[in-house]
Amino acid sequence: MNKVKSGTISILGKPNTGKSTLINALTGRKISAVSDKPNTTRNKILGVLNSKEYQILFLDTPGIHKSNKFLNRIMVQSSIQAITESDISMVLIDGSKSITENDYEVINKVKDKKSFVVINKIDLIKKSKILKIVDSLKSRFLFIDNFLPISALEQEGLELLIDEIVKMLPSQEKILPDDYITDQPEKFYLSEIIREKIFNNYYEEVPYRTAVVVESIEDKKKVTKVNAYIIVENVHHKQIILGKAGSMIKKIGIESRLDIEQFFHCKVYLDLRVKIDSTWLRSKEKAFTYSEI
Repeated sequence: MNKVKSGTISILGKPNTGKSTLINALTGRKISAVSDKPNTTRNKILGVLNSKEYQILFLDTPGIHKSNKFLNRIMVQSSIQAITESDISMVLIDGSKSITENDYEVINKVKDKKSFVVINKIDLIKKSKILKIVDSLKSRFLFIDNFLPISALEQEGLELLIDEIVKMLPSQEKILPDDYITDQPEKFYLSEIIREKIFNNYYEEVPYRTAVVVESIEDKKKVTKVNAYIIVENVHHKQIILGKAGSMIKKIGIESRLDIEQFFHCKVYLDLRVKIDSTWLRSKEKAFTYSEI
C-alpha cells in the first residue's frame, strides 16, 4: 500500500468554541451534535477525512473546563486522554469572545505535543482584532508555531487549515479503509441528532440532565422504523420533555425525524418515548453506556 500523509488530530478547547461545527464541516457529515449551549459534546467522536494524498482522523472532544459535576469530570478526562492518543493537537479558541485563563490552560496542556492554535468565529469579528489575538498568543506561547484564523460555520479558511494539518502529519499507510467515516455506529448518529434537538429546544439544566438511547432500527419495505427513548432523572423533567399534551416531544420527534430521513435517504417512522432513570448521572458505567450507544 502506498504511503500518504496520515494521522490523528485531537480538537481541543473550552466549551462552545465550535469544535463540533468544525468536525462536521471538515468531514461533510453530521458527526457530532451542534448547539449554541456549552458542553453539548459528551464523548470523543472520530470523524475521517479521506483523499488520495492524505487521511486525517479528527477527534472531536468535550469542552475542557473545571467542574465538580460527575458527568463533566468524565467528559474532561476523555478530552485529556485524546491528547495522548493523537499525533497532533489542535486547540480551538472562540475569537468572538475575550481570551480567558481557561483558554491559556488548554494551550498549556499541549506544550509537549505537536500542536497549533485555531482562532474560530472570525466571521463575527474585525480583521484588526484577529491580528491582535494572534500577536497576543504568539508572545505568550512560543512553543506554538501556527495560529490559523477560520470560521467553521461559514467554512472560511478550512482549505488552508487542512493544508497545514497535512504538512504536519507523518508519511505512512492509511490507518483506516477509504470508506470509513467514523468509529460510531448508526445508533450513535441518530442519538446525536435527537440530543441536538433537545439542546436546541430546552433551557437551563434540562438538556444536560438527559441522555438519548436508540434501542432499535428496523428496515421495513417502504420505511425505516427507529425506536428511541430520552432518559431523564425524575418525573418533573419527564413532564418538561413531554410538554403540555405532549407538544414538546412531538416537536422534538418531528425535527429529529427530518434529519434522520436525510441521514438514511428514505422515509422514517420515529417512535420516541421518555424513560426515568434516577441514577444515570451518578453512575460512571451508565453515563458512558448512554453516551456510546
